Amino acid sequence: MIRASQLSSLLSKPIGAPLPRSLSSEGSVSARKALLVVAAGGALALLPALLFGVPSNPDLSNHYHFALPFYDAIAAGNFHPGWFASANHGFGDPVVRFYPPALYYLMAMARAITGNWYVGTLALFSVISVAGAFGAYFWARSFLPRNTAMWAGVIYAFTPYHVAEFYQAAQLAEYAAGASLLFALGFTKRISDQGRSRHVAGLALAYACLILTHLPLAVMGSVSLLVYALVCLKRESWQTTFLKMGLAAGVGLAASAFYWVTVVAEMRWIVADGAQPDPMLDYSKNFIFSSFSPESSLTIWWMNILMLATLAMFLPALVLLKKSTSALTDRSLKAGLVLLTFSVLMSTQLSKWAWIVISPLQKTQHPFRWLAVTSAVAPILMAASIPYWRDRAKGNGRPLALMAAGLVAISVTFTVAQTIRDASYLSRSNFEQMLSPLRESPSINQWLPIWAASCAQGKPSYAKTTPPDSPVAAEATGRSVAIISWGSEQREISISAGPATDLRVRTFYYPHWVATTENARLATRPAEDGSLLIALPENATSVSLGFQEPSRVRISGIVSLFAWLLIGSIFLVENKRARR
Repeated sequence: MIRASQLSSLLSKPIGAPLPRSLSSEGSVSARKALLVVAAGGALALLPALLFGVPSNPDLSNHYHFALPFYDAIAAGNFHPGWFASANHGFGDPVVRFYPPALYYLMAMARAITGNWYVGTLALFSVISVAGAFGAYFWARSFLPRNTAMWAGVIYAFTPYHVAEFYQAAQLAEYAAGASLLFALGFTKRISDQGRSRHVAGLALAYACLILTHLPLAVMGSVSLLVYALVCLKRESWQTTFLKMGLAAGVGLAASAFYWVTVVAEMRWIVADGAQPDPMLDYSKNFIFSSFSPESSLTIWWMNILMLATLAMFLPALVLLKKSTSALTDRSLKAGLVLLTFSVLMSTQLSKWAWIVISPLQKTQHPFRWLAVTSAVAPILMAASIPYWRDRAKGNGRPLALMAAGLVAISVTFTVAQTIRDASYLSRSNFEQMLSPLRESPSINQWLPIWAASCAQGKPSYAKTTPPDSPVAAEATGRSVAIISWGSEQREISISAGPATDLRVRTFYYPHWVATTENARLATRPAEDGSLLIALPENATSVSLGFQEPSRVRISGIVSLFAWLLIGSIFLVENKRARR
């Protein structure tokens, strides 16, 4: 295991080429003090939630629609569930097969440790906020002095869009994935400068966590990492460095294969955006600055404001372009400026051609999600400019320094006054009241099996489903039916003799449901409403119905296990080497 002293060393050790004198002074800040300041900044960003309650948003219930049965499955001993049986009033939900699971493993762990969802939620996201601040510090520390990198972590915790993810939009998975992206960028920089095996393993770990936490940000983060890596490459060692980065990405993909292999293979089995996609999910209508009227698109209007607030926080960093600072000669800062510019362009209609050409980008639905990347880079560059403005504040440039500080203050004030103060908070009792119906509540149409598409007919893809009406768990015309056992993924049903007919089960049809009787497999098919139908023989019989995963799930799981063991072994070997 990594000790606290070793973590401090990992987060604090400088690497890379020497910086200009104006940016290279360590000051009097010790590594421990810097880490404490960063942790305090991350914790302070979540203090309003700790005081007033969990911020509410319609998306909040969707997260717990997933989290509650996920926790129930783990508590029952199924650590990688493939089907949620209680959702949609007992018809089930395959969402667990498509939504990244990492956040929900953490939520289940927090629930188990604290004993309830309310305290567990606040504790977990406080830790995630601190982890994000550490991620910004870790990346900045790869090329900035400790006393400067420290402020990058603090600033990131209060970046407008990042704060809005938690307090306004309830984009909990995207909020958590930001930390993984920051660590991935930090390890990419370290591979470029040193290329040690622990840096390769670190990038693989961070990249796998990014994929397993939030798929849209994983797509955008993959593009961002590629752009950043290309700018960071050094001419004399670019081939070796790029090979190491590619190896890290490959191991990260292998570590997350148990999740994404199923997504790729079965995406065609769910409604997704369907024939009537919700305009809110159409990428072409979600570019920042594409509309300036709250009446035409309230979401874009709000994202425009968040982008302007983020750029206001960044504007003082434009001083890095001054030749007198010598900062532009540093490859690290160049790479950051390139990535920031790239992320801003990708969020606007100027990049529409790229969205048309790169089809995976379209699946992310919201170009304004690139603000998550912008929010990761802006604090690093802002922190890099602090030494310059500090020097100006001591001389004739004091008015300009005050103006620069004022821009940052405006951005932070906006975040506190508009995003945090105007959030709708749920008390513990209201939060628990929200949770009570979610285990059986309808899911959104996007996650329905395509055979149940009639349930979503005429509704936007992001609307709630209307499950078929079925008062009994199983029924067959002219036959008596008795339920022997009824689990989430295994059921046993007894049927009396009678005419050959179909057994209708209160479960959505999905190809992995397998019905057998006396070692013979029974034919299954979907009903018009998406219910599971099982062809019954005439004799009395007992039907075993089980959700059976295909062999690719086992194979991808084994691949992921070996990838995680490889990552862990590299860290262990490096740890022993460091001790010697």
